[in-house]
Amino acid sequence: MKTALLLVLGAGLGFASVQSAFAHDVWLTVGGKASNRRAVVNYGHPDDRPPAVADKIVDLVAINAKGRVSLLAGIEPKSEKGILVVETKPFADDTHMLLAARYDNGFWVKLPDGSYRNATRRLVPDAADSMWSVKFAKALTGSGAPWDTVLGQELEIVPLSDPAKTGIGQTLHLKVLFHGKPLAGAEVERGDGVTAVAEKDIPRFSTDADGVAAVPLVKAGPHLLVIDHKVTPSASPDQANADLYNATLWFNVAK
Repeated sequence: MKTALLLVLGAGLGFASVQSAFAHDVWLTVGGKASNRRAVVNYGHPDDRPPAVADKIVDLVAINAKGRVSLLAGIEPKSEKGILVVETKPFADDTHMLLAARYDNGFWVKLPDGSYRNATRRLVPDAADSMWSVKFAKALTGSGAPWDTVLGQELEIVPLSDPAKTGIGQTLHLKVLFHGKPLAGAEVERGDGVTAVAEKDIPRFSTDADGVAAVPLVKAGPHLLVIDHKVTPSASPDQANADLYNATLWFNVAK
């Protein structure tokens, strides 16, 4: 128990539009020195980074060979240059961890004028569209992290080999699970969480009948895999038309 992890809720460029708020991603990244590690909860897209909302983080955990530690227990928010920093309890072996979070983005409605609001169809019965949005994020801090752990998230990306040991030019196979079962025909997007890419140019890799996708790793550095899954009708039909699930997996590829 020698190191402390800081949870940083990534602030961004300001929320220019809520039109695609329910389509934004949530992903975890890790930085800082060994004596002052930081986990960052990123929200949005590389070119659209509104701040994450602390109260929407349902849970955030760190998992290593010794067990699981909640990073929400006993946290005290502090303001640092517009970024919300939360110091958590120290834990050991922070370079070989799986970080995981669940983020409830709530209900969204599309008004007749085309604008969006964070509300339910019960309050806006004449909404042109409505949706519940929930997001799941995982990050691997390095080689030896428990990459094969299945958390039971409703939508989850599970590598079939250690991403940190998959070299440039090799292919990472992974399985996509929805409610614990393989999700066939889903599209896994590959990015780095830093570089803005036009929607039409984002590399996508489909899952087969077993929910497995083959993703080539073509460069060193951070990798962010993203998947969206829309379910209609919603499990709460009186409040939304559909449920939108989002899952991410972040890791680094060595040079």
